Amino acid sequence: MSTGSDVSTAVNSDDYAIEFSQAEWDAEVGGRMELPTGLEKSLTAQILHTYETRLFPSAESIEIKRAFIEKFATMLVTEFPDWEVDIHVFGSSVNGLGTSRSDVDICLTTEHRELENVFVLSRVLRKHGMRTYCVPRARVPIVKIWDPELRMAADINVNNTIALHNTRMLQTFVAADGRVRPFVMAIKNWTKSREINDAAFGGTLSSYAWAILAIHFLQTRQPPIVPVLHPPAKSLRADECAGVVDLSFDDDITGLREFGRANTESLGHLLYAFFRTYAYEFDYRHQVVSLRNGCYLDKAQKGWDSGRPAGIFCIEEPFST
Repeated sequence: MSTGSDVSTAVNSDDYAIEFSQAEWDAEVGGRMELPTGLEKSLTAQILHTYETRLFPSAESIEIKRAFIEKFATMLVTEFPDWEVDIHVFGSSVNGLGTSRSDVDICLTTEHRELENVFVLSRVLRKHGMRTYCVPRARVPIVKIWDPELRMAADINVNNTIALHNTRMLQTFVAADGRVRPFVMAIKNWTKSREINDAAFGGTLSSYAWAILAIHFLQTRQPPIVPVLHPPAKSLRADECAGVVDLSFDDDITGLREFGRANTESLGHLLYAFFRTYAYEFDYRHQVVSLRNGCYLDKAQKGWDSGRPAGIFCIEEPFST
């Protein structure tokens, strides 16, 4: 492919890589704040092509997920016929940011607290041929499972209902502007191809954290592309707001759809600006990404300017600040 600036690009359709020689990149882009017009259009086209042909979930993948959930429900009824256990699917399978390869995220809600012991749930699932791995010490303990028959992976937690509100929040952001879905999915695909989207085993950001980071970036454009959904909150230090969870946010999708109209930035421009922001501009030592506030906070405001938080990349959880 040739751009308007005669910079040759090669697109790897397997891992979403647009490649340049170092000399070409330095000559054409260098330290510019913006991409040349031809390169921006080319990058936008590649993002849309990848989104439409590879990232949008297929009908077959949706059907396999449906079959898996029905199978999982049958296992629970078989093992706990007298218990009331509700199954809630959340995460990328339902928030508009999933692909054909996305795992299924499930939250079980029940008054039977025994199931909160992930090893109890794991033993039950193994009886039905599932392969399982427990992550008991995560912030939210989960059972990771693999169904060898349907070739489907899933993460299951018990009674972590905040995840359901996270999902509804992301659905609202996705519906607010047509650029949100392809932009966030391009970034998620990039992180997956480079294996930097696994908080449990890889020590990197989770897929959810990358989505928060990408959407926050869209909030901070001038003018913004997506709004702040959460109501104004008092500025509290971490020790003052421990245990405080405010689940309210604006989910009036109809009223939000025109919000970003004044911003005309293309997907190519946004992707380049995103990487430039976090490569050169973001202050990792002092700043906190806050989707809830639609801005960067100072770590001192959060009480995160000492100890472990002082030396790491901080992204505020929107519902557990």
